[in-house]
Amino acid sequence: MKKPSNRLDKVNSFLKNLVSVNQPIVEKEFSLSPSRPPVRRFLEEKKNGKSRKTTPLPLDQKTLQQVLKGRFHAKRNPDFVVRTLSAPWSEITIAFYNSITDRELMQSAVVGPLVEYSGDIEEITPDKLASSLTYCHIVDTVATVEEAVEKIVNGMTFIHVDNLPWSLVVDLRDQQSRNIESPRIETVIPGPYDAFVEVAQKNLSLLRMRLAIAGFVAEALPAGRRNRGPMYLLYIDGLTNPKIVREMRRRLRAIDIDMIYNLGMVEQYIQDQPRSLFSQVLITERPDRTVAHLLEGSVAVLLEGSPLAMIAPVTFWAQLHSPEDIYFRWPIGTFSRIVRLIGLFFSLYLPALYVAMVTFHPEMLPTELMLSIAAARERVPFPSFLAVLFLELAFEFIREAALRVPKVIGTTIGIVGAVIIGQAVVQAGIVSPVMIIVMAITVLAGFSMPQYTLTFSLRLVRLINLLLGTVFGFYGILLGLVALICHAVGLRSLGMPFLVPVAPAKKRFLLPFVRRSPFVQEQRPGYARPKDIVKAKKVTRPWDPATPLELITLQEAAGEVRRRG
Repeated sequence: MKKPSNRLDKVNSFLKNLVSVNQPIVEKEFSLSPSRPPVRRFLEEKKNGKSRKTTPLPLDQKTLQQVLKGRFHAKRNPDFVVRTLSAPWSEITIAFYNSITDRELMQSAVVGPLVEYSGDIEEITPDKLASSLTYCHIVDTVATVEEAVEKIVNGMTFIHVDNLPWSLVVDLRDQQSRNIESPRIETVIPGPYDAFVEVAQKNLSLLRMRLAIAGFVAEALPAGRRNRGPMYLLYIDGLTNPKIVREMRRRLRAIDIDMIYNLGMVEQYIQDQPRSLFSQVLITERPDRTVAHLLEGSVAVLLEGSPLAMIAPVTFWAQLHSPEDIYFRWPIGTFSRIVRLIGLFFSLYLPALYVAMVTFHPEMLPTELMLSIAAARERVPFPSFLAVLFLELAFEFIREAALRVPKVIGTTIGIVGAVIIGQAVVQAGIVSPVMIIVMAITVLAGFSMPQYTLTFSLRLVRLINLLLGTVFGFYGILLGLVALICHAVGLRSLGMPFLVPVAPAKKRFLLPFVRRSPFVQEQRPGYARPKDIVKAKKVTRPWDPATPLELITLQEAAGEVRRRG
């Protein structure tokens, strides 16, 4: 009679959880606001079911070797090596992948010390054996076959002494990668000429070279079921908001797939709104840009095999900013940002405005300009919409061809193709010269964006605006602008509003457009709610005559008190 009762309890529990899941979504969204209720813990992943079975390591050498050869298909996989080392004190089994193991390091750091080991076999322990491998910096102990297989597939070298229930794994991997080079996508003018590579350890070294503090944490997380290397969640302990770290960790651990090829896949999994045309994270190949965002309170993600870093949370304005803005003096940096904003507007609306004015609102043009455009379009048999669409597709073909063909002739195809097509279509009467000028300015304005992925989003939005301007004129363009603003206002980057500080409006709403001098920026941007908001002291230029002497005296007194305390 107890079984029906237990089943009834299970059904009631399931119904309660089901009802609680259907609570308003406000309670389940992630937010940095301290006034929001905590995230409901029952929504977190629960490890139900039976625990994974484990197999202890066989004590006998032959049995262990047969198990390893069977797991790694040694007969069909000559890359996997199982070697027997006969030492004076015992028989040793060594298993590794030949293609990713440093052979010279294997001989000097493992084989030599094991043969010369003079300890007592009856009193041997993992610590004693590991202490003899003085040239191996990463040494771990395994006691099951499953742990041994996991370590070997990650490139570690497996070492087992006959008749012992445990084994050692050491890191002898030979990380083959290209040298650190200049950035290929994000061009550098007055900045550091180094970029990330495909090896995560090298990327971490580039970051730690700049961020030499003990609080810089690189937390390893699983990267798919069949991936060799982990993902690294980067943040600064004591500066980054713990809510952001926990939320990013939760989203990364929720990615349960076979393999993650690139950070572009991770971006699509963790975004708040993955169906949006705009990316809510920042993808960069520059270590200095990554460090700058880490110091503002964001988190970053590195992936083994990817020469990029993913940063979140970020704002839309961060995709319009370039690291060079801070390297130049403030007037030059501000002018560059304003030029990019103008380029953003031209890239989105210039073709649509041209088509709308020519088709529906010619009275808005000056008389001379209207007559000039009419004379240029006199021999063109196609409407303006088809001409713009033809040029848009032509530029897309040229861009794709320049990317796919060998690099030796890629630049030539881009230049020659644009010149030939532009001159040919004008002479053939397919498009007017004014249309060529409009599309050339539009394409150049799109390429002025520092974030290369943003240009793809701008192309799609530009086509939508072109269609609205062709059908409804200025009213359609205005409708598209309102829809774009509403969509962008609703976007969030790891729970943070995407357009902050403009929407919602903050005190420093002009900060994305004006690059202030670094010596007046005393606080970090507050969008990520960092634990330490102050990044510089009040007086950074005590020799400046405009600095009050009283403020300098107070700051020196406060520093003296801190030193004594």
